[in-house]
Amino acid sequence: MLMMLAAASVFGQSVLLLSEICVRPSAGEFMEVYNPGSTTVPLDDYYLTDLYGDVTKVDEFYPYIVCGAISSQLNTDFLVSFPPGTTIGPGEVVTVAIDGSGFLGAYAFAPDFDLTGSGTGTAMEVPANGFVGSNAGLTNGAETVMLFYWDGSSDLVLDSDYAQWGTDQTRRIFKNGISLDGPDSGTTPSDYLDETPPDLQDSISPDAHPTGESYQRVDFTEGAEVLTGGNGINGHDETSENLSVTWTTTTVGPGGVQTPLSRSTWAEIKAVF
Repeated sequence: MLMMLAAASVFGQSVLLLSEICVRPSAGEFMEVYNPGSTTVPLDDYYLTDLYGDVTKVDEFYPYIVCGAISSQLNTDFLVSFPPGTTIGPGEVVTVAIDGSGFLGAYAFAPDFDLTGSGTGTAMEVPANGFVGSNAGLTNGAETVMLFYWDGSSDLVLDSDYAQWGTDQTRRIFKNGISLDGPDSGTTPSDYLDETPPDLQDSISPDAHPTGESYQRVDFTEGAEVLTGGNGINGHDETSENLSVTWTTTTVGPGGVQTPLSRSTWAEIKAVF
């Protein structure tokens, strides 16, 4: 019930998507968030993380943010949020560099946001129970990135979009069996819904992309993603997306989206899902 109420609070706004992720070179690593809809979306309650996991290590996994500090804060990992008052307009892309100075050197312009606080780009927030490791970054061979929503009081977080690459099934997101009680007034835990098992989840690519390229979304309808019974903002099972089809590897292009269709066309398509 708590998750349904939280979903209702964001119902009607665009579901934000990850649109580009670059892991090579390390100095040029970044992630991009895209608004495919026709309305401006506040980013205050949106988070980015590379924390994968399951019920066996839930206190190391991003859903645990509702309960307390993540117990295993590896120096290569991160869980951050956008600064208060940040918004993303219709058809807009925001770029989150791992290191803003490195991004500037690689692409000759500053990112919108800077994960590690290099001073180039607006610094991302480190929320209560979040963290940025001393050597935070994206693992080349196998990694996950999750964009999720949390209102700060509900038991459950709501997934907005998810991307993964590599073949390591231990580096995947699996919430089945997880039940948590967050900071709300009640004491009854809430359960996550069962989603796609790790061995059935797709990945963008089995390998890291070459230097000079990046992973880029080419299908903004999320392909064959299951539309009901999931833990997403709109009830989707974000872990069911056929990522090898809806993403591609191509020439790196921060600040834009890789699609043969116009952004307005994608917005119209997305509106029916």
